[in-house]
Order: sequence, then structure tokens, then C-alpha cells
Amino acid sequence: MTETKSLIWDETFPLLLLKGKGTAAFLHGQTTADIFAQEQLDRIFLSCWLSTKGSLKALLEIRLSNNMAEIAIISGEFNSIRDGFESVIFPADQVKLEVVKPIRRIQKINNFQSWKELNPSWIGDSDLIENEISEYTKATKKELEIWKIRQGIPRFDREINGETNPYELGLKDVIKLDKGCYLGQEAIARFFRSKSLKYQLRYWEAYGNSDDFDIGKKFFNTNQSKELKKRVGVITSSIEINDNFFHGLALIKNNFIDKDICFSEKDHSVEMKKPISFTNPY
Repeated sequence: MTETKSLIWDETFPLLLLKGKGTAAFLHGQTTADIFAQEQLDRIFLSCWLSTKGSLKALLEIRLSNNMAEIAIISGEFNSIRDGFESVIFPADQVKLEVVKPIRRIQKINNFQSWKELNPSWIGDSDLIENEISEYTKATKKELEIWKIRQGIPRFDREINGETNPYELGLKDVIKLDKGCYLGQEAIARFFRSKSLKYQLRYWEAYGNSDDFDIGKKFFNTNQSKELKKRVGVITSSIEINDNFFHGLALIKNNFIDKDICFSEKDHSVEMKKPISFTNPY
């Protein structure tokens, strides 16, 4: 994606609907957002859904209305989220969960701002006014993947792997530490107090062959002495931009994140940067 093009992220996401008097209280206890602080109804905001050990299970966008919440699954496994919510809904919660028609989501994109700072729009069947987006071009599948990687947007079964937590993935700004009890809160509090993360997400660029940068391949601190060669990270996302030039994301060990260069398994030099949307954990 070139910097000068005006592009939009135009994609459809699965949607869940919570209905009932207990909607706000239920979401407050299940997600990292301070639901009761979202005073402006119909505003779309970002939140995380965590495991009890604080690992990220899903990245959600939520829109509240009176006694109702629409929940778009931006990253995560739909059935796991639906079943997870349903398993903890009791009659006293006064909520009902429904699977509804997926939502079309549109957002202007660039390589200068975090995607978390750019307001999205959810488009219903009769809501879209095409001339409002006529000056923009819908990003192609490849352009969108490149942009998401550069931004550092975590994806299910890649960066969201059952072990990584929001601080490692640059989502500190989506965590509300003082909101009261919620799923995964104790683990998140420990991560914050200890300031001892295992990894942090980094964006990387490198030249090489396609099999050098497959997902799961390792990065190392040096390309020379085997005695000094230590694994510093693992590739979680990768895409070939053009002939033998690759972009991707990797989980890099916390004690190596201040370095700009590491090396592939075949000794190719790899340039590392902080993803555009990454928020420092401390």
C-alpha cells in the first residue's frame, strides 16, 4: 500500500447481539472496557475478551444502545466467543445472546495513525450512501493484509495464540485497570505490577526466500558464532510484498526489543520496528 492512496478498510465481521436489562453489567464483567463509562450511546468502542489467565481470546468492537449491545468480532474465533458468553449467562443476569447478520464495517486507513484512533462506521443494508466514500478506494485483500501487519492488528491463530496477553500485543490502551472485576482481571493486574513480559509484538522487513519467513520460523540475535546465537523471537505473520521482499509480525523476547536488527534461520538480516498501533505496556 502506498502512502499517497486514499484507501478504506471495507470488511464484514460476525456480529453478536446482547439484549436485556443486564446487558451493561454483563459486558462490564466479561470484557476489559469500562462499560459504565461509555455514556454516549451508539458510539463504537474497542475492547478485549480474555481468558482467566489473562491471555487475549478476542478483539471486539461494541456499540451500546438502551438495554442492548452489538458486538463485532474483529479478531477471534466466533464459536468460542459465542459459547463462552452463553456458558456464563444465568437467569439473574437478565440478558439474552443472539447471533445476528454480520455487519459491514468501513474505516479510512493510512500508515501514519493507529487504526485505534480512526473512527469506524457500521453499515446497515439501507444506510450506505456511496458518495460518502466515493473519494476512497477499497483496499484489496493484499493491501489490507499489508496494512494490518504494519499496524500490528493481532489475528486469531497468529498473534492471538492462546498464550499472548494484551500488553505483549500493544493493547494497553484497551485495558481499564480501575474498572472493577472482570474476566482475567487478576492476571492482567499481575502482568502490570510485575512489568515482566516474555515478548512484545514487532513489525519486521527482510529480503530472502519464501521458506525463510514462514509462520513459526525463528529469529536470532546474530548470524555468526553458533555459541552466541540465541533465539530471540518467532514469526507470527508474513507476506511477500514483491520478489524476495517480505513484511511480517513477530513476537520478540522482551530483553531484545530495543534492537533494530535480528537474523533469520538462514542468516538474512531482519529490520524490526514497533507496529504503528502498538501502545507501550509500561
